[in-house]
Amino acid sequence: MNTINKSTIKKIAVVMVFLLISIAVLFLGIQYKRFSKVKLDQIEKVNSKSVVVETDQGIIEYSISGKGDPVLMIHGAGGGYDQGLLLADRLLPKDCMVIAVSRFGYLNTPLPEDPTPDNQAALYRGLLDKLGINEVHVVAVSDGGPSGLKFSIKYPERVKSLTMMCAKSKTPPKLTTVQSVVFGRIFDNDFLFWMITEYIQSDLLNVLGVSKEVQEKMTVDEIEMAREFFEIMNPISLRKKGIFNANVQFIELSPEDYPIWEIKAPTLVVHAEDDTLQPFYYAEYTHEKIPNSILLSFKEGGHMFFSHHDEISEAIKRFFSNGF
Repeated sequence: MNTINKSTIKKIAVVMVFLLISIAVLFLGIQYKRFSKVKLDQIEKVNSKSVVVETDQGIIEYSISGKGDPVLMIHGAGGGYDQGLLLADRLLPKDCMVIAVSRFGYLNTPLPEDPTPDNQAALYRGLLDKLGINEVHVVAVSDGGPSGLKFSIKYPERVKSLTMMCAKSKTPPKLTTVQSVVFGRIFDNDFLFWMITEYIQSDLLNVLGVSKEVQEKMTVDEIEMAREFFEIMNPISLRKKGIFNANVQFIELSPEDYPIWEIKAPTLVVHAEDDTLQPFYYAEYTHEKIPNSILLSFKEGGHMFFSHHDEISEAIKRFFSNGF
């Protein structure tokens, strides 16, 4: 009797495992079909809303939105011109002409042999020359910080103001071997990355330093922005070269090469103290070294300072209009 019971239990267990595997395969099949459509739609969307132009410094992709004071919008990691447009729409004044660029290796801006922030800054200058624009407000976000600083140092006559938003200004720590492997797997597979951004956005926000408590304070607009922020990163393969390139991500930001104290333009530094991607000491360093700067900081909010967007938008509007 016991033998029969054990045999029956084993059969039931096998059937249950088979059913679970079948359900998982069916679920993944349905999701992959959804993902395939999203991927095609996103590629079409990305390619239809930008211009790729050849300048005297090379090829660069950009998109212009709005009318008014020109703003050079420099995106962060995982971005492209589309990320720049999204952040500008949420955080910048409406009476601006936003020139959102794709940095080296992102979307349709090629990755050259020497993709340094210095050369990236020269490419920005080449684009502005091509567009016939002499002076801009520069807004650099996250990993866009180094090239924003370089542009402000090399071409001070082209910079009306500089805004550093949760931006890198010092040499970042190297990733551990485990971190490199994990990030490598995630960012090297379009379907896996899409599944993560589709189903665990709250956990991703947590990784960005946006705690559950802060997420509960987010406005409807901020929740929608977070959704769009992750959505437009897909397919990640369009941005992979820029993300992985060592010169882009882990460039040494030595004081000798980045004498940011030479920056004369009024500078607004915006950062949250609990930012886990770009540590707060970057902001303190930027504010300390740039003479004509002001620091707008928040105790919480994470990498994209969620729950403070309205306040930041008002601060940038005043800054663009009146300086300090």
